[in-house]
Amino acid sequence: MGSTGSGRISDYPGSSPAAKPGGQGGGIGPSVEDRCARAFNARLEDVELSDYYRAHANLPPKGTRVELVKRKRLVVQTTDGEGIGNLPTSFNFLASCMNEGWTYIGTVQQVRSGPPVASISVDFAATPPQ
Repeated sequence: MGSTGSGRISDYPGSSPAAKPGGQGGGIGPSVEDRCARAFNARLEDVELSDYYRAHANLPPKGTRVELVKRKRLVVQTTDGEGIGNLPTSFNFLASCMNEGWTYIGTVQQVRSGPPVASISVDFAATPPQ
């Protein structure tokens, strides 16, 4: 049997604006705004399927400036617009933050060619809505 869904960020748990860490509501735990403002590090998914990897047959170098954009998933791309990988779905709450005007700019911190698979780790900082 296959799975059902729209293929959108909203299909994943924790992607709604009302979602609180640990599924808590009513003021227990940090608010959505607190989560939006946090800097974070993530190991990207689907690196070997990315636009960048396909075009260059290589990974972006350490220190490459990147930004987070919304497509069908949250995609990390270079400032030139080449996708380098997807953010893990555990970060899908950031889509709501981005809808509110938050932006996320980062830097590639670690690059590993494999085997078994290529990996990229990125540090991000949040910029509040203006």
